[in-house]
Amino acid sequence: MSTQKPHVAILGAGPTGLEAALALGEAGYPFTLYESRDQVAGGMRSWGHVRLFSPWSLNVSPRMRRHLKAGGHAVPTSATDFPTGHELAQGAFEPAAALPEIAPHLKLGTRVLRVGREGLLKHEAIGTGERTEHPFRLLVQSGDGAERIEHADLVLDCTGSYGHPNALGDGGIPAPGEGKAAPYITRIIPDLGQAPEAWGGQRILLVGAGYSAQTAARDLAALAEERDGTHVTWILRRPEAHFPFDAADPLPQRAELSRTAQGLASGESRAFDVRPGRVVEAVLAPENGHGPVSVTLRRRDGGPETLDVDRILSLTGYVGDHQLYRQLQIHECYATSGPMKLAAALLGSSSAGGDCLAQGSLGAETLRNPEPGFFILGAKSYGRNSSFLMRLGWAQVDEVLELLS
Repeated sequence: MSTQKPHVAILGAGPTGLEAALALGEAGYPFTLYESRDQVAGGMRSWGHVRLFSPWSLNVSPRMRRHLKAGGHAVPTSATDFPTGHELAQGAFEPAAALPEIAPHLKLGTRVLRVGREGLLKHEAIGTGERTEHPFRLLVQSGDGAERIEHADLVLDCTGSYGHPNALGDGGIPAPGEGKAAPYITRIIPDLGQAPEAWGGQRILLVGAGYSAQTAARDLAALAEERDGTHVTWILRRPEAHFPFDAADPLPQRAELSRTAQGLASGESRAFDVRPGRVVEAVLAPENGHGPVSVTLRRRDGGPETLDVDRILSLTGYVGDHQLYRQLQIHECYATSGPMKLAAALLGSSSAGGDCLAQGSLGAETLRNPEPGFFILGAKSYGRNSSFLMRLGWAQVDEVLELLS
């Protein structure tokens, strides 16, 4: 009888994917780690100029620290120094990916487009155990666009959510004209320090109320002090411009950000026009590619407002790529889009609506799906629940190993 352990495909070389690679290597599992970008932690690098709310001590796992130390790499342990995304990627995740435990198994610039079961469709072999006899079939695309099929016995989806922004329009669907206006719409937090000329002196529409939008608002306010003519119309879906903050927040950077956002909402910057209770109804890009974008807003009373802007910054949240496993038997929560068992456990836990630092592991069984051998880990597993913290992804890795053993 063969004692060879199953081959594992890890999708995404971010914090959770790298942790999974180290853990699987320790346990003797053969694995392949796929990363769609040319560097590990690609999603993090897209907002790499932003400083994290949490310090170094909370952003590198004990397992990764142990491996890096053995490889001769020192990683900061400070509980008061807050790295940027770039600093974290370069200081911890890059050297981890270069370790001999990971490097030979890492495929950069390789995107997994779809995952299915060889010889089976989604609706076949329901609850019979037969699906475990068919390997996973991965449609893989390399950087030059060439596609091929690879196989795995187990799959860990650690692809995260940051690369899949929500739409700009009301109800979470694209507004009429949003597609044609795509060249005028930015959907990630811009690095204003690197490209101030692209934003300074512009009329900007900012859409969103979460921490990404608050970060952009803070940075735009600072830019407006240096660049005359910079004007930001900030629309909020909720009826009041209210950003509560707690001076005793265990993450002081987060509290300070919300305090700044509240100040902007209260009129502290003449460059800001904050309009609560508005949604984007339609977008009209200039036909000749020159001139302003016309945006129609709808107030809560149903009345329209129209404004002309030069740029739109849409920071309306992110959700994972659920088309990836459309042909697999994945049970998702109808409200959060996370795996059903985990979503139900989060909704039922006493800390479901609380601070992310209060979140703890909810058990290995919450990670199981009807599709045997397929696990969604990391930020993607929390769906639209915003209480995820990196250490929860590390705990999930250990829980999956418990299930496999």
